[in-house]
Amino acid sequence: MSSALNYMRLYADDGGGESHFEPAVIETFTRDFAPPAPAFGVSSFVPALRSGFLLLPAGWIGELHPSPLRMWIFVLQGEMEFEASDGECQPVRTGDVLLLEDTTGRGHRSRVIGDTAARLAVVELQPARA
Repeated sequence: MSSALNYMRLYADDGGGESHFEPAVIETFTRDFAPPAPAFGVSSFVPALRSGFLLLPAGWIGELHPSPLRMWIFVLQGEMEFEASDGECQPVRTGDVLLLEDTTGRGHRSRVIGDTAARLAVVELQPARA
């Protein structure tokens, strides 16, 4: 049996380096991952380079910039908004996942929404293949 995990991807196009959001899906398949525990959904694994955490204070604003790394962002606490250079905005809240791949081009804006700091877990991925 398979199921899916939905997330948003932020990437730079090949044309003028505009960044855009697109919905994406990670398929999971039922596997015996941790016997003798019952089987559950497991995705394919991809190589990661390193991981860390970010703490962005309430009111933090990041002006237009490309992502410094190709990375997964996992929101542990708080809420942020990311704005692609094409003008589309996407909120990310506690429990959300965002794949940042706009390491070239114009990049994106980001900001912490509300009175709570944003706590993020970050996993750096290998650069995308050209």
